[in-house]
Amino acid sequence: MGHADAAMNFWVIHAQENPPAPRTQKNRREWRSNTLCEYLADRGHHVTRWRSSFSHQAKKQISDGSVIESVDNYFHQFIESPDYQRHIGPARIRNHMKLGANFLEIAGRSAMRPDLIHVGNVPIALCYAAVKYARSHDIPVVVDVRDLWPDIYVDLLPKRLDFMRGPTLTMLHLMAFRLNWAFRNATAVSGLTQSYLDWGLVRAGRAQRDGDAVFPMSYPAKDTPASDESVAAMRQKLGVGPDNVLAVYAGNIGYQSDFDTLIAATAQIAKTCPQFRCVIAGSGPREAGLRQMAAQNEHVIFPGWLEGDEIHALLSIASVGLVAYNPVPNYLRNIPNKFSEYLAGGLAIACGLAGEMGQLTAQTGSGFTYPPHDADALARNICDLIDKPEVLAKMKQSAIRLHKERFDAAMIYPRMSDHLEALAKQPPVNEKGVV
Repeated sequence: MGHADAAMNFWVIHAQENPPAPRTQKNRREWRSNTLCEYLADRGHHVTRWRSSFSHQAKKQISDGSVIESVDNYFHQFIESPDYQRHIGPARIRNHMKLGANFLEIAGRSAMRPDLIHVGNVPIALCYAAVKYARSHDIPVVVDVRDLWPDIYVDLLPKRLDFMRGPTLTMLHLMAFRLNWAFRNATAVSGLTQSYLDWGLVRAGRAQRDGDAVFPMSYPAKDTPASDESVAAMRQKLGVGPDNVLAVYAGNIGYQSDFDTLIAATAQIAKTCPQFRCVIAGSGPREAGLRQMAAQNEHVIFPGWLEGDEIHALLSIASVGLVAYNPVPNYLRNIPNKFSEYLAGGLAIACGLAGEMGQLTAQTGSGFTYPPHDADALARNICDLIDKPEVLAKMKQSAIRLHKERFDAAMIYPRMSDHLEALAKQPPVNEKGVV
């Protein structure tokens, strides 16, 4: 691992992501901002990870206001912000506004100014506040495109309101003038994919330059096999044996994925491949409804939320990773963490959308693609793999190779660290802009 010539001070700002598990915990879940902090701190830098006091995932406060805590070899600065329970609504907007205002208040009191700020583009209020602070103190700042916000809200409109998409998008763009200002005044823009980076550069109103970069969501290689004990415990939890063939979805059970097609396809597969099981692991707002929908189908299993060791065991006994995101721009242009997690686990990818993930799956032979919402096609492809284990084995090897070449955390985070160190040594490059 490379080390900087002199220690610097970095602020890494992202409103959410769960607090990090100890590095001593086997097969822990890793998060982009937390892991970046660890890599920078390992190089001898002073690093502060800024986040909201309110957990979006758990919908509860996880700190006593704006406190700072030592975590591993860096610091965790919580920013006090109010509660909300609905994903969309006035309470969440209030949370975001307070988050930005409280960040500026805490940052203004800081006796140790950073050499560089790395901030996610959502929520807009926090991103804007971070760029505003950086600009007023001549500090280089990188805006990292993590979501196509606010464009994604157009995708939430029901089909009967399709006629409102154009006007809604126009309104959201007007509301997001602060985000556009942040992109224009950032020293550099980074993105999870080239398509994400291009989206940010359009908002910045400029062409790509040397400081802009793409750093995909990465996942650590699974070099250590799951223990016999954890595998046996997972088989017992799922009620499966060595002869069962598993396809797995692991993550948030919300509205971003097409679970209806997974359940419908499983019913078809079970007719000719009774050893097949579809595992939908996690929790979220659709979990109860999906459990009820699949109550009569013993081939669909809901084990609930799984921790890192359990996920490792699950992926080690599974064959297929289900990438079932709905075909909206936020996922067509993105490669979320789930994709690289399945690759690291050596699973063949079943990808239900075109775009970045579908193209990569097809080009590398790491799995198969099927048309969105097409349960027949998904069932047919999985049955083919069950009938042709040699093809499945080849796909799984291709998945491991793709992870190693493109998504291994041990490769991505050192590159990110090198990039941020280089930017921190340069004077800020800002466009003049007025809000």
